[in-house]
Amino acid sequence: MSKPKKSPTSKLAPRHPLVLTADQAETLTEIATLVSYSDGFTYTKPMMALNKLIAALAGPAARRDCLRRAGAREAIR
Repeated sequence: MSKPKKSPTSKLAPRHPLVLTADQAETLTEIATLVSYSDGFTYTKPMMALNKLIAALAGPAARRDCLRRAGAREAIR
């Protein structure tokens, strides 16, 4: 008797518990648009607050890892 074939399983990456309000989604869209299609811009207070909220969800270890990786690519101090 042959062994039954295992069905492929999808291994999903863990997701952040990120749920945005409509205003936050609009702010994030604005940030993404400005980052992608401008030569530079000034972050507004709501933009910075949203950035900090999203970064905080990752936790301290993930933030340190992100900064380490970015430091290897860029001149981040």
